[in-house]
Formats: sequence, structure tokens, C-alpha cells
Amino acid sequence: MFCKLGISVINQVIEDLKKIEQIKKIMSLTGDYDLLAEIEVDTSEELFDIFANQIDLINGIVQSNTHLIMKSWEK
Repeated sequence: MFCKLGISVINQVIEDLKKIEQIKKIMSLTGDYDLLAEIEVDTSEELFDIFANQIDLINGIVQSNTHLIMKSWEK
């Protein structure tokens, strides 16, 4: 999940995201988005519930953009 944040909220948003068990990694970015959070779920319903009941309630997240990984490769 890519996140755009409001002004002066990055530390609080990171702390709130760290409380969500399914978020495995949070990265600070340069460019169009401020944060990238790696979320691990088993079903799309679980992802919906995390957004509806947790992520969407976090003050300071102005916009999010979510992508699903279809397949990954490691070197």
C-alpha cells in the first residue's frame, strides 16, 4: 500500500500502522508517495477488513494506493 500523508503526521501514522499485525514492513519514500506498507493477508476479504476497520481510520493518511502481488521471484 502506497500512502500520501498530511503535514507533520509521519511518525504517528507509522506508529499506528505498526500496530496492525498484517503489516510486515513500512518504508519511507521519496517521490509521489510518503510511505509504502507491505501487508500480508490470505484473502481479499481480510484485506478489506483491515482497510475498513483499521487503515481507513488512521488520521493523517490522505490517500492510499493498493497493489496485489500476483507472483514474485527472488534471486
